[in-house]
Amino acid sequence: MQETCTRPRNGIRKALPALAVLALAAAPATAQQDLSNLMRQKLDRAQGLFEAVVLARFPAVERHAGDLLRISEQSTWTPLTTTPYLRYAGEFQEAARSLGRAASARDIDEVSSAYMTLTSSCVQCHRLLRESRRARHDRPPGAQAPGTRSARAARTAE
Repeated sequence: MQETCTRPRNGIRKALPALAVLALAAAPATAQQDLSNLMRQKLDRAQGLFEAVVLARFPAVERHAGDLLRISEQSTWTPLTTTPYLRYAGEFQEAARSLGRAASARDIDEVSSAYMTLTSSCVQCHRLLRESRRARHDRPPGAQAPGTRSARAARTAE
């Protein structure tokens, strides 16, 4: 009887390393999928925001700006830890806050200005990410991209 009880445990023990490897391999894909979903949500809100700004629909501007801010704050994965990336992320969040305040005040000039700043931060950040991907593909395997910190260096800096 004891023999039958140990067999399943041995099978589980043997399977655990394989399951751990699979889980670790799936983690970056899951993080990438989460980021893709968040970026899709941001794009959807940004498209709604454009319409609301053009038509001076202040409550919708305020709602979309708030949604964009919440989405950007909930993102727990950052593709880069560089100063320029963090600057663009901060500019985006501040522009979203300014946009909400301007919409609340029903100030179309300030709404327009904040919207342009928000859009510019998106464009500049995506340019930075494209350049970073290009640099990653152009360097030898194992070499770190210029201007980035390793995960270990990022942890020790915190």
